[in-house]
Amino acid sequence: MMEHQISMDMFWIVIFVGAIGILITGAIVFFAWKAFSDKERGFVHYEIYLDFLTQRNIRPNIPKYLNEAYSDYLQKRNEFWSTYGQVVIAAFIIIILAILMLTKTISAEAGLPILSAVSGFAIAKGVSSSRNAPTSPGDGDNG
Repeated sequence: MMEHQISMDMFWIVIFVGAIGILITGAIVFFAWKAFSDKERGFVHYEIYLDFLTQRNIRPNIPKYLNEAYSDYLQKRNEFWSTYGQVVIAAFIIIILAILMLTKTISAEAGLPILSAVSGFAIAKGVSSSRNAPTSPGDGDNG
């Protein structure tokens, strides 16, 4: 097995790339933590509202609309977390591949196709999820 010697300059470049990668991944994690840590967002005490409306017979169609809205909220939340997880994993893979290519542990012929595949998957996933999202409340209905 052939050993690779890296210079001190390359060592600091690898440390810099690793630090930038950790900073970017940390920013992505911080965004999600900050965006979803507030308990006042989303459907707060949904069950209490539903019980109140059902017991008092206030416009019997409102609980149906609340259920549909809550279901839509849960679906969108799950789509977000799925896409979010894929973005974090893609960022992590790109960082690791960049470091491995800088240290010449893997060659450019091996690393660049993997890097382009991961980037292409992340871009395609973002484009397909934005096309499926309705832009207004009436866009998702067929009738």
